[in-house]
Amino acid sequence: MKKKQPTTSAAAALLHGKRWSVAQLSIVSLAGGLTEALFLVVITRAAFAVTNGDTRLDAVAGRSVTINQAVLIALVLVVARVAFALLGNTQAARLSARVTREIRTRLAGGFLNASWPTQQADRAGRLQELLTTFAAAGSVLISGLTSAIVSGFNLLALLGLAIAVNPGGSVVTIVAVAVLGSVLRPVRRKVKRQSERTARASMGFATSLNEISQLGMELHIFNVQDEAKARVDALILENERTNERLNNLRGLVPILYSGLAFLAIVGAIGIISLSNSNNLTSVGAVMLVMLRSLSYGQGLQSAYTSISATVPFVDALDAQMQTYQDGTVSDEGLHVESIGTMELADVSFHYAEGRPVLQGITAELLPHEVIGIVGPSGSGKSTLVQLMLGLREPTAGQILANGRAIGGYSRAEWARKVTFVPQAAHLIAGSVAENIRFLRDGVSDDDVERAARLAYLHDDIVASPEGYSREVGEGGSHLSGGQQQRLCIARALVESPELMILDEPTSALDVRSESLIRQTLADLRERMTVVVIAHRMSTLEICDRIMVIQDGQLRAFDRPDVLETTSDFYREALELSGMR
Repeated sequence: MKKKQPTTSAAAALLHGKRWSVAQLSIVSLAGGLTEALFLVVITRAAFAVTNGDTRLDAVAGRSVTINQAVLIALVLVVARVAFALLGNTQAARLSARVTREIRTRLAGGFLNASWPTQQADRAGRLQELLTTFAAAGSVLISGLTSAIVSGFNLLALLGLAIAVNPGGSVVTIVAVAVLGSVLRPVRRKVKRQSERTARASMGFATSLNEISQLGMELHIFNVQDEAKARVDALILENERTNERLNNLRGLVPILYSGLAFLAIVGAIGIISLSNSNNLTSVGAVMLVMLRSLSYGQGLQSAYTSISATVPFVDALDAQMQTYQDGTVSDEGLHVESIGTMELADVSFHYAEGRPVLQGITAELLPHEVIGIVGPSGSGKSTLVQLMLGLREPTAGQILANGRAIGGYSRAEWARKVTFVPQAAHLIAGSVAENIRFLRDGVSDDDVERAARLAYLHDDIVASPEGYSREVGEGGSHLSGGQQQRLCIARALVESPELMILDEPTSALDVRSESLIRQTLADLRERMTVVVIAHRMSTLEICDRIMVIQDGQLRAFDRPDVLETTSDFYREALELSGMR
């Protein structure tokens, strides 16, 4: 089956809802082309009249004018041609900028509205590359389309007038433009294939470079900067080669077109000479119009080549946008009255078929309990947390809150009732207050301060002259590790949730910071249910019950004192931590 050419569909998708803008550009281009053609005819005939010593000349359509009138008409036509060109340029620039904005808006919105599994499947740096290089390719595609419209309608206007003046020579030009387009088709196909390879190389370069850029400390620690540079150099070299081949192929089109166009002009002269035309003014005007026509034909070919080169980038954008749309999270669920008792009912999950991460986990989390989760790395603890947060759906079984499957609740309301504190603090550029509020406009200053007090962060904040307006610095660099973690806890508490889940909240903190966070968790028992994933056993001393997860299975779930006698893993963990 023949593969469908994507040029039309890609262009149509980008131009959706912009028909009037395209129609305006087409009208302006046609008017500009007619104006230019009239100017060329008038000025050529005026030049011949001056050379022959004539005082009058036939301008267009047999209308006789004086030399002075012809010059005045030519001046008016020049001004009109420039005005049409400026208007067309403005319209094309506005259309291109609008398309770029819409691409970026759709991509960013699609990514942010996509489900967590869809977002997590994206390699680091992919969205950034899509929003920059690939979105710019969409703008280039539109620029190619607008250039094709301008060149095409100018060409149409010039050829129309040339036919009216001298049909014989003009027919040669029309045939030449058509033939040249066919002759250059194989080159354009090669351009498209090379462009597809360039698009893949560009995406691979961006994602790989982003991954390397996030390993700054590790590169220094292991002293492998030279090896990393060698990898980057290899990626740069690969991109250089693909871009060189693409640019070389794109450059062939105007070169080949120019040579063939000159041959066409020679052929046109031959035909005119055979026709025994004695009207030199007509011949001169037609030759000048033909030169401009072939120039616009070359512009049309170059625009088509540019479109062919950018289509693979736009197709990649469309494919990624479809992925985001397929993963869009619906928010039409039930109202969340309260969390109540959370029940894990025979919950299983796998990322890949036949490789289970969690198997048959059944447990109840009672209101106002502090629950700990322990287990070796890779046992499925983080996956269980994602399921409880509603970021993923169980492969089998259900997670119930207040007797209902959590997947049936409104996502927006669930996010207000259930919150999360990650192991690594992720702070945004801005003040302490802005980071606690975290883009939620409905959160008041009183809410921010209340949450900071609950997280034992308030005293640290007011100790600074800027108070809650203090800038956190890039990546939280103006705050200590303990302050960053307590800020994230305050962020999680600011909307008074009923369930808070923390992933290793004290793993990299000093003794004082750990003590403050443990005090926070103990105080929160009266307000909400708290779930803590921890390897540091001292963090779990405040827990009412502790889950022991091994190999994706719930091996034990009981009070800490009971687990000391019934769970080998828990007992060994206590001994290794020096607590027993």
